[in-house]
Amino acid sequence: MRTVAIYRPGKAFPSISVTGTSCDLLCDHCQGRFLRGMIAASSPDELMMFARRLEAEGGTGFLLSGGCDRQGRVPLEAYLPAVRGIKESTSLKVNLHPGLVSEEGARDIADSGADRISFDLLMDEWTMKGRMHLDRSPDDNLRSFLSLCRAAPGRVAPHVLLGAGSEERELEAVRVACDQDIPCLILLSLLGERVEDWEGRLLRAVREGVSDGRKVLLGCMRPRGRPDVEMAALEAGAEGIASPSALTVKGIKERGWAWKEHRTCCALHL
Repeated sequence: MRTVAIYRPGKAFPSISVTGTSCDLLCDHCQGRFLRGMIAASSPDELMMFARRLEAEGGTGFLLSGGCDRQGRVPLEAYLPAVRGIKESTSLKVNLHPGLVSEEGARDIADSGADRISFDLLMDEWTMKGRMHLDRSPDDNLRSFLSLCRAAPGRVAPHVLLGAGSEERELEAVRVACDQDIPCLILLSLLGERVEDWEGRLLRAVREGVSDGRKVLLGCMRPRGRPDVEMAALEAGAEGIASPSALTVKGIKERGWAWKEHRTCCALHL
């Protein structure tokens, strides 16, 4: 019987920002609002204390991210020893979101012992420069992704944002991701803006990833209120979904599929 993975991180798997609400890029589709919903950790010691408290309260892990600098980097370096300490002293799962990295930075991130490294894979130059205000190229993004994949094989979870630029470049990003040793591919969809045929773009991206034999998931950043689209993505081969609607869960039951809920983010998919 088919089993659909359902991810509901909630309070058990919070998102933590090392920059508070600060971000130098303020991408058009975010403008820092996602940071406002994250817990601030102003120092590695504060992160360590928070992690111990989270485990004592029954938490399962956390995402460590933050705002980017002008080069598209999230300043996680000072926190990596704390991440290593958390992995050695607790049972928490850790997902890091570092942004663009150097070869050396990728090795340091891998050495932290983080369970997952989430990476936004972008192949569209207009999206990077025009929407993300980032004076870097798709080649820079690709180099960062490949550096992380070499340093941490099987632990890098690429995220592909659909609707922000060219569909051709989105599908290219899916194919590039699927060429690497990845645990899963996470598809996100642009919010708050009209995207022509966004439903079709999502289904085509799902099918592209599935055709390469990859585990495809619908991430938490996507338009809501369309259980028909969520079900169509699952029927197209997606293995799991973050925070599905009640009607989507009902549809899973009606199709006779089993499901399993996880109190983590979907990047931890196995």
